[in-house]
Amino acid sequence: MGLTITGAGLDRSGIYLSGSNNCTIENNKLVNNALGVYVQYSMYNSILNNTVKQGKRAINIERSHYNTITNNDISSQRFGIYVSASEGNKISENKANMNSNHGIILENCNNTRLENNTANANSGSGIQIVYSSTNNLIGNKVDSNMGYGISFTDSSNNSIINNTAVNSNRGIFLLRSGESKVLNNLALNNQLGIRISSGVNSNISGNEVSNNNNSGISLLNCVNCNVSENLLSNNTLGIDLELSNNTVTLNNSIKEGGRGISLRGSSYNMVSNNMALNNRYGIYIMRSQWNTLFNNTVRTSVNHGIVLANSTDNKLINNVLTSNGGHGAYLTNSSVNTFENNTASGNSRGIYLISSGGNNILNNKILDNREYAVLLSYCIDNNISGNEASNSGRGIHLSTSQNNIVSRNIITMNSISGIFMSSTSNGNAVFDNYFNNVFNSDVKSGSEGNVWNTTKTAGTNIVGGPFIGGNFWAKPDGSGFSQTATDADGDGIADAAYKLPGNNYSDFLPLVGGHEPKQSVMPQVNLNTSTGATSTETTANETKMTANETATNNTETNKTEMNKLEINKTETAVNENETYANNTEPIDDSETKIGLDETEDAVQLD
Repeated sequence: MGLTITGAGLDRSGIYLSGSNNCTIENNKLVNNALGVYVQYSMYNSILNNTVKQGKRAINIERSHYNTITNNDISSQRFGIYVSASEGNKISENKANMNSNHGIILENCNNTRLENNTANANSGSGIQIVYSSTNNLIGNKVDSNMGYGISFTDSSNNSIINNTAVNSNRGIFLLRSGESKVLNNLALNNQLGIRISSGVNSNISGNEVSNNNNSGISLLNCVNCNVSENLLSNNTLGIDLELSNNTVTLNNSIKEGGRGISLRGSSYNMVSNNMALNNRYGIYIMRSQWNTLFNNTVRTSVNHGIVLANSTDNKLINNVLTSNGGHGAYLTNSSVNTFENNTASGNSRGIYLISSGGNNILNNKILDNREYAVLLSYCIDNNISGNEASNSGRGIHLSTSQNNIVSRNIITMNSISGIFMSSTSNGNAVFDNYFNNVFNSDVKSGSEGNVWNTTKTAGTNIVGGPFIGGNFWAKPDGSGFSQTATDADGDGIADAAYKLPGNNYSDFLPLVGGHEPKQSVMPQVNLNTSTGATSTETTANETKMTANETATNNTETNKTEMNKLEINKTETAVNENETYANNTEPIDDSETKIGLDETEDAVQLD
């Protein structure tokens, strides 16, 4: 049996080693001492199986190396285990619970191994590491600490592996602590599950992160990090990148949360091969640019699959957006983005752009959406080309939108219309599309400058013919204009123009010939209102379009306006209030808390 040592005094220790090596302190009970065990300038000592209660620091290791601190029971201290300016110590199997500040602290320590410790119900952090590098935290459990579960500040090259961090403000938190590995941890029921702030070159992989009120895995002001192979569920924000660049988010599963993946003010990131299921929003990108979203699957979101708000120059490629309650992809106030080779099916609306310009919507499969395949509202200068927009209510719908290009699309079997243009949609070019709907077009009178063919140009058109000009107008019963029109010279262009119903527009170079659509091999073409007829081609449909041919009825009464949509967000700044061990200066992490109460104004479409 060891000793029972009590009441050593305010500035005294129960057991004190200085300049001592290879000693063992074992099976003692220390109560109401300022320092329970104090080891200074000593090496290769063992502190085992002691019970330490009611003091300032239960075990204090200072400038001492290669010691073992194992299986001690510590409670009701200011600090449980405090190690400073030391190297190569092993701290394992200890209990550091219900202390008034932190459970276990490393300050200016290197190559320390913390393994299988329990640090619960401390008023500060369970484990706090400051100015320390190349430490290993393995298999520790931290629960119900009022501060953070595991916290690193100004520390680098640390490994945090197989720990459990639950019921704290932040489960695992790294501040200015780069080159670290956060692997295979469990972070549950915290405000923030895993938080990396001002970090570089860190790897956050294989963690299970659930039921955190603010975010699951969040990166603030980070560069060159990797977030991969994590399982996240029921977090307000699943993976959140704020002001973070050049980070890879790969092969994560995010489900049943608010926003599955969120990018805010972040650039040059790769988001790839993630699965986002049953979230309010699958992927939400705000005020961000030069990001690539590749090969993600977003399904059964309550609202939208992918949202881009106030974002530019992003690429969305090969994503699958299915069965979302709102839109598959939703772009608002976003410009010069590329949305290519994606699948958007089974949503309310496949792809919806509002107040957005200069975007490329290319070669997507947009099928079986309830209301619209592609919807543009208050949009200019977008390119909608090479898509299949079929089996929806409306194929392509332009409402108060100008100077957009709609070409080489397959638009079939939509129940209401193949293409719609409101009376306030002007200057759009629609050519080389394949229409096969009961009602191929619904173009309201009152608009100006819309054209339905380009100059006749050599090149394979959408149905395999030798010239690109207008559109192929088919109907499911075989009675469409392009299915019945004559082509005397065999150039794949009908001998007569096609007059669009209900307005003054005509397609002057309607296609005829093959019925199986093929994507065009497009040369550079001149978009204008002329058909470019040569001296030997004088058929009616090759006559130069005049101003009279684009005149519209200015008394059109079926003109409606839309309410411009803005995503309403409440962003409240809060302070991190980080506190170092033995340092009273607060650290301002400038965290932005996100509200998820964006509501879409009611928008009446023409």
